[in-house]
Order: sequence, then structure tokens, then C-alpha cells
Amino acid sequence: MGVSVEGGKGRGKSMMVDLNLVPFIDFMSCLIAFLMIAAVWTQIASIDVEQAISPPNPDVEIPDPPPPPPLTVALRAEGMAIGRKAEEFKQLPKIGEEQDWKQLKELIKADHEAFPTEQMVVINTEDGVPYEEMIKALDLTREFGYPQTALAGGPPSATPLGMPPAAPMVPPTGG
Repeated sequence: MGVSVEGGKGRGKSMMVDLNLVPFIDFMSCLIAFLMIAAVWTQIASIDVEQAISPPNPDVEIPDPPPPPPLTVALRAEGMAIGRKAEEFKQLPKIGEEQDWKQLKELIKADHEAFPTEQMVVINTEDGVPYEEMIKALDLTREFGYPQTALAGGPPSATPLGMPPAAPMVPPTGG
């Protein structure tokens, strides 16, 4: 595709020039495509930001805080431990040869009063802990409204759910 241009006024020869328009048309079609894509990128790259001093947007929901970790009851050969976080575990040493079921019952009740909507409890037993003790702990948790139970077990060195490793338990002092 080309254009013929005639010119030349005056005394000289007339000039006959053929211009090739194909490269010009290619350039224009590339330029139009680039401008259309750039226009879309400006819309994609825009972000609505609110200033910190403005009141919060009432249409945006504030996410709920994460749920607390589940209550964990650890049954060990030397006693029990109960808690939700590693730093909050309460150690319950054995009284003679028996586990301190009375104190465990009180702690489960207190936890259920503090977290009435929680339904999950983890019962962790060391190897060698009698099956009856696990069932008794399960019954106590069900009694206070924990219908969902996860059972875990393993060697004494296992530390499930961030629970502190088994430490020697100190028997209660006094009479």
C-alpha cells in the first residue's frame, strides 16, 4: 500500500514520490493496542485506601478473634496436667498411687465456666497409662459439656499442642 505524491512548483522537475504506509499502519495498530492495555492496568492498579483518622467503614466487618486453643488434659505416669496454652498448664501430681480426680474435676469445671461455648478437648496419654484413667478423664470432660474429644498419645517426650515436656511433679506439701 502506498501513496503517490506529486509536487514541484517552479522551474525544476516534478517530483514523484511513493510513500509506503504499511509500517505506519503497523505502528498505529501497536500503539492503539498498547494504549488500550495501559488503560485497563490503571483501573486494576488502583486501591481504595481510607485514612487512619477517618471513622472506620461500617460496611466492613471486623474479623472475629481466633478461637482459643482446645483444653488439653495430659495423663502421665507421675500425674496429670491440664491447660490451654503451654504457659498455663497446671500440674496435678498423684496422691499416693491415685490421680487427683477431684482437683481435675474442679479445673475442668472452671475452664468450662471461662469458655462456655468451647466444645473441644484433647486427652493426651503417655505410654503405660492405664486405659481406665483415660476413660475416667473422658467421662469428666463429657460431664461438663465437652462433646468433642480428640485422643492423643505417645512417649513421655512427646509435647502435643505446645504442651510443656513432662517435668517431675512435686507432691503437695502439708497435710
